[in-house]
Amino acid sequence: MNLKKIFVIYKKEMLDLVRDRRTIITAFVLPIILYPLLMIGISSMMSRQEMKLEQQELVIYLNDTIHDETSRELIESLSQIETLQIMDEAIVYNEGTYLDLLQDKSIQALINIEDSLSSSGYRIFNITCFYDETSEKSSMAYRKIKDNLRDLEEVLISKRLEKIKINSEILNAVEIKKENIAPPEQMVGFVVGKFLPYLLIMLTISGASVIASDLIAGEKERGTLETILVSAARRDELVIGKYLTIITISIITVLLNLLSMYLSFRHIFMQTGTNIGDFQLPIGNFVLILLLMLPLITLFSAILLSISTYSRNIKEAQSYQMPLLFGAIMLSMVSFLPGFELNIGFALIPIVNFSLLMRDIMMNNFQLSYLFIVIGSTLVLDVITVYISIKLFHSENVLFRTAEEKSLKFWGKNKKDVLNIQFIMVYFVIMIIALYYIGGSWQLKDMMNGLIKTQLLIILLPVIMILRISKADIKKTLRLNYTNPINFLLVLIAALPLLLLSGILGQIINHIFPVSEAYLEILQNLITVQQEGLWFTIFVVGILPGVCEEVMFRGFILNALRKKGVWYGIILTAVLFGAFHLDPFRFLPATLLGIWLGYLAVKTNSLFVPVLAHFLQNSLAILITNYAENFSFIKLIIRDDEIAYWVVIPSVIILYFVVKGLSTLNPKTFATVEEQDLANGDKD
Repeated sequence: MNLKKIFVIYKKEMLDLVRDRRTIITAFVLPIILYPLLMIGISSMMSRQEMKLEQQELVIYLNDTIHDETSRELIESLSQIETLQIMDEAIVYNEGTYLDLLQDKSIQALINIEDSLSSSGYRIFNITCFYDETSEKSSMAYRKIKDNLRDLEEVLISKRLEKIKINSEILNAVEIKKENIAPPEQMVGFVVGKFLPYLLIMLTISGASVIASDLIAGEKERGTLETILVSAARRDELVIGKYLTIITISIITVLLNLLSMYLSFRHIFMQTGTNIGDFQLPIGNFVLILLLMLPLITLFSAILLSISTYSRNIKEAQSYQMPLLFGAIMLSMVSFLPGFELNIGFALIPIVNFSLLMRDIMMNNFQLSYLFIVIGSTLVLDVITVYISIKLFHSENVLFRTAEEKSLKFWGKNKKDVLNIQFIMVYFVIMIIALYYIGGSWQLKDMMNGLIKTQLLIILLPVIMILRISKADIKKTLRLNYTNPINFLLVLIAALPLLLLSGILGQIINHIFPVSEAYLEILQNLITVQQEGLWFTIFVVGILPGVCEEVMFRGFILNALRKKGVWYGIILTAVLFGAFHLDPFRFLPATLLGIWLGYLAVKTNSLFVPVLAHFLQNSLAILITNYAENFSFIKLIIRDDEIAYWVVIPSVIILYFVVKGLSTLNPKTFATVEEQDLANGDKD
């Protein structure tokens, strides 16, 4: 790789971008004016509106059903409230009429005064205040009335105590004093740290996306990419040069954002009369956040560069960038949520880790170990995404992709067109939506019956209907083939080791991302034998998922996805299988189980083998959960509801010999399977 050529490319791209008016506005002008508009402008408008609202006249109506000295004193007290006007009392009071006036915003509150006696014989004034909380004026009227009546209540209580010659101080049994030990700098960091990650991440992606989409997708659209490709620079040098260009513009954007934000805060404090000498804005924290943003910027730049490389034009690149922007915004908003603290688990999740770490930095309450974990994990992702960008740039099919996407229509002359990746992905999205909205509601009403309907009507039935409508060969598509009976025996031997490894993986995830007791109780209830009995539970949790989910994933979906490569199909199907469980804590164990089931389906060329494996996993979990105390061997492995980690070694050894046995019984390699698919005309 020639650094001189990379620098030439970098210099050329930077000059082109600096000459571009869109780049100047997006990367330079927008950050400078955005924070003053957001912070100074909005804060000034809010202060002005609050002052204006305080000065507005509020009209209320009082219905006094008592008409004595105390009620008149109460009305007199309310009349002393500034900007509060009390309507004249009507001769005939109709509550419905005045509620209509309240809804029409002709009045801001309706007060009804009644009295009653307590169990001890003391008189109590029952005051009902009707107001409209969706109206700011009405809500303000209620607050003023409530505060006034609280003060009046103290006066009335004092008068009662004086009559019986008791000092009113007897009521002051407990005096609460509030002392905030947080220094002013930390309070500023607490407030700023909530929205700073959201703004920085949003502006970084939005600024870099404009640059990235223009660097490659824009050159494709203008027809200038071919000129660069025939230059003396290699393709990886071109990628690195463009990559550095995106990073540079992103860093400038972040610098301007931080500087503009810092100056905006200073202006707000000066505008509100706050003495800045009393405390210092956390400028050191802003510098640390800038350093922290560098690996995140490089990650976003690599992702956006890959998107631009894959896209045919700027419009397509922008459509692919929107999910990235929305996803990043949603993940960055974790800093707004209470109860989320940075730990080892969250330190490994992109964007979430930066959002939580930025909040802790602004509060001077971060751990150096988490800082290194966040930066290290992000740098690993950087290397992966840059490698993907280079691979994409070396692919002629991707770089000069001009064909439009296929239609979603799957019936026509080619009746087997349902087995294509586009249709499968659309189908999966529809099914997961149906599972969440329809299946979820069924299971909330009745867990077991809901699971039965979900498996049969949402998971199994649509697959059968699609295959029937498309007139596909169901036996061939779903691999309903005979296989060597010893394959079933090997799957039986592997069932317990695989379950133990899956359980240990779940334990590790639980240590990294602690799961609530309520969540664990829900999972426990799912595999706990209910009043319906053991066999019914095994049927619902073991047999039905083993059949229905394997028909959908290892039968229908895998058969389409493996056209891009057997392992590609196995792994992608497993990822979809993990996502289909709609549970982030079970995603990784379910995905690894899906890889095993996909391997069995392809290796044995029979759906019956993964059906048995799936059934055994779920059924063993039921048996161990409910009857572990009856087996001394299980007690040796599981103690205090945790699987002993030493079982990893024998489990891996057993699985190794099972895989060797499967390879011996089924000598056809995956390469042979791909060749056979090609010979049968199944290859796209």
